[in-house]
Amino acid sequence: MANLKTPTKTSKTKLIKKAITKQPTRLAVAFSGGLDSAVLLHASIQAQGPENVYAFHVHHGIQKEADLWQKHCQQLAKKWSCHFDTRNVQLQQASNIESQARDLRYQALYEMCHEHQIEDLLVAHHLDDQAETILIQMMRGAGLAGLSGMPANKSNNTKKITTKNTKKNLPINIHIWRPFLEMRREELEAYAKKHRLKWIEDPSNQDESYRRNAIRKTLLPQLEKTQQGAIANLARSAKHIAEAQELLNQLADIDLGLIVTKEGLSKTNLVRLYKTNQARASNALRRWLHQNQLSHPSAERLASWWQDLLEVRTDAQLQWQHDDHLIRLWRGVLTINAQQSNQEKQNKNTEANQAGEWVFKKLPSNTKKLGIPKDRFDEAKKKGLVNTMARDGGEKFKVHPGRPRKTLKNLYQEAGIPPWQRDLLLLYIGTELVAVAGIGISADWVTDHGPRISPEWQAT
Repeated sequence: MANLKTPTKTSKTKLIKKAITKQPTRLAVAFSGGLDSAVLLHASIQAQGPENVYAFHVHHGIQKEADLWQKHCQQLAKKWSCHFDTRNVQLQQASNIESQARDLRYQALYEMCHEHQIEDLLVAHHLDDQAETILIQMMRGAGLAGLSGMPANKSNNTKKITTKNTKKNLPINIHIWRPFLEMRREELEAYAKKHRLKWIEDPSNQDESYRRNAIRKTLLPQLEKTQQGAIANLARSAKHIAEAQELLNQLADIDLGLIVTKEGLSKTNLVRLYKTNQARASNALRRWLHQNQLSHPSAERLASWWQDLLEVRTDAQLQWQHDDHLIRLWRGVLTINAQQSNQEKQNKNTEANQAGEWVFKKLPSNTKKLGIPKDRFDEAKKKGLVNTMARDGGEKFKVHPGRPRKTLKNLYQEAGIPPWQRDLLLLYIGTELVAVAGIGISADWVTDHGPRISPEWQAT
């Protein structure tokens, strides 16, 4: 990539292909219209051919010129004969604009990748961007993970997004590539001038009230003036830190092998590790959060969690909120669940909240599996008596014949069903509660012989 200043036919082809070891059939370029992304799009087309390149533009609506930029990007993609798609996003808050815009931009890019079935996404971050990122993380007091900077490539194999078009989560398997990460911005400028590229100049890039702009325009030039090569050295240090972080990840994976169970994270084993080596325990806990797509907690929050874990009774429940998720301790196991909105909590009849439905399977006469007599079920269904209702509280259910009914609360506790999994729809026939997910069929309705119907809760 060092030959970008003198773009021969060979170097233009190698520019992208050198970065991506597995040659994709198609790739997408995050195309803002600025210098960096214009060079990236042009070089990608030269390397892969316009028929294999998609330019994805995200319209943030922050600047008044955003409509013109969107039109410019579309026209340029048409001129270069590559594919083009765009999304409009809207910031929800007046504060933390940089972070919001970044999150919305990547969500829109992932959505477009999914819709066009593209697994390789190229972004135009370069060495100067890497140095800026490292300085920002240092000022935040970040740990090794933050100080590692941006990786040259990574995969979001387990990431999920919610699109406006589908209203549901979409599984994403995207490889993000940064082919310019070892190149200075001045090299990209040389390439752009050589090919007479036109690009957009965002006036907000001059506003030093934004932290990144202040670093780019004031701090980095001063560092380079103080010590030549400082910017490249910052990026080099990030590589060393990334290697150290990888070793910590490997150590955490070894520790988690003794802590993680099929139910979740063993509180007993986690605390035992903490009492042996606090740093290793914190490292393992952060790794577990990262594996579940959650960010690392602050040092203060992590210290508070450890205090809770050390003081909580063995049989007590515990709950933390983090990254729009709930981390719960129940029966000695830590689990992670998405946090419901207030609307979801209030509307227990919504499909989103119940996350499933009852299905009815016919059982042959020769099986011993329990079910409801088919003729009895069919008659009730014909009369419209089969229905579902949300749990209201105080319901009683008869599991064993000859024994009294018990409250659902007691039955859930005996079955070891966590409290947050107890709000599934109940199955009624008329006014009688006949089936409860995780508990079984009412003793007044169940049989093990003859044609039967097996009511089963199917999660969605």
